[in-house]
Amino acid sequence: GGTALGMENAGIAHVLLNEYDKYACETLRINKSNWNIVEKDVRELTFFEGQADIVQGGFPCQTFSYAGKKMGFEDIRGTLFFEFARCVKEVKPKIAIGENVKGLLNHDNGRTIKVMVNVLEELGYNVKYKVVKSQYLDVPQKRERLIIIGVRKDLNIPISFPKEKDYIIPLREALNRCPK
Repeated sequence: GGTALGMENAGIAHVLLNEYDKYACETLRINKSNWNIVEKDVRELTFFEGQADIVQGGFPCQTFSYAGKKMGFEDIRGTLFFEFARCVKEVKPKIAIGENVKGLLNHDNGRTIKVMVNVLEELGYNVKYKVVKSQYLDVPQKRERLIIIGVRKDLNIPISFPKEKDYIIPLREALNRCPK
């Protein structure tokens, strides 16, 4: 729910959040009881045109991670990008945002990211991607994430990424006001 929380903090209301893991869903429900959390396999969901202006997905990253086996589309988790693409195709949102590990850039000598970009372009989206570093975006965590943004080609919306700051927020500072 980290990306979902960021979207909410940016003023974006959720239509639904999909999560397969029951423990993750329990945590989401405890922390955000007002969110529409659908606990099921994304392959079982039905989407419809106009359901949302933005589709955001953090499809499983283990199969593209440097720490994983790097099986990519040969691992069932790697194929879940295509469920994200199916959602984009069916909903036809103004903006599609994918999030994954930096290792996706070099997976299969860069062919995997090219496939993903091509799929989104064929669905009618202009696409850009960039690795962002959370510690330079006011997040007290050192984490690099690949962000893929697609904007529907019929819209005149430029694709931009947040400008990284020249400072970080140490964890000690972030937790300063927390109860002991």
